[in-house]
Amino acid sequence: MGNYYFLMCLLPPVPAALGEKMPIGFGEIAGTIKRNILPEHLEIAFAHLQSVDAFNWEQMDQRRDLFMEGGLLSREDMAAARALPDFIRAFREEKERGIHRAYIYDRLWELYYSSVYAVAERIGCRFLIDYLSWEIELRSSLAALRVREKGGNVDEHAILSAFNPRDYSNFVAQLKSQKNPLQAERYLDEERLRHIYRFEGSSGFSLDALLAYLSRSAIYCRWEKISEHFDIETYLWHGGSM
Repeated sequence: MGNYYFLMCLLPPVPAALGEKMPIGFGEIAGTIKRNILPEHLEIAFAHLQSVDAFNWEQMDQRRDLFMEGGLLSREDMAAARALPDFIRAFREEKERGIHRAYIYDRLWELYYSSVYAVAERIGCRFLIDYLSWEIELRSSLAALRVREKGGNVDEHAILSAFNPRDYSNFVAQLKSQKNPLQAERYLDEERLRHIYRFEGSSGFSLDALLAYLSRSAIYCRWEKISEHFDIETYLWHGGSM
């Protein structure tokens, strides 16, 4: 049956469609998982949730009043630079020396992805290994698309160039055919949901299933924000996602 039958039963079902309201917020979902996950899986769950911290640091460092609940760091932790994970500390040090990228926060995400991928490989978490590989390749392909359309050097936007993007030409063509940035973002997240389902495996109560649920619920919760006060153009350019 798997290790997480009880925990998965505590978590609410996701909505039928993007934009519909989740029964509870992502912060509460993350809190339930933190309190009930097995001790030996805390490291990989925390590493996955640090994507929220990466997103929040990206916003705070640019003085944007946008904070997503569910990470390991509170607003106060970030403001005081308290208990920062290694990847954020490394980013701060590199930023002080000077980061030669068109958008310096691409480096923040690169450091985050390197960190969480290393944990996934060490633990042997099949879902995160497969999903992160796909997500990194997707971000690199989207960076290449933006550079082709707006000019610049694709290497300045690439995330972890060691991951060689697969052929996304058909996906990119479908993405470009969307009528506006909001529809393009919906198309992107629908594709993410399809790959989460593909990578989560056959056991509905395994660690892979639990982390897949976490990824899936983050997308549905984010869509509640997109319809409110969200800068979709900035979001798309910076490739923001959990």
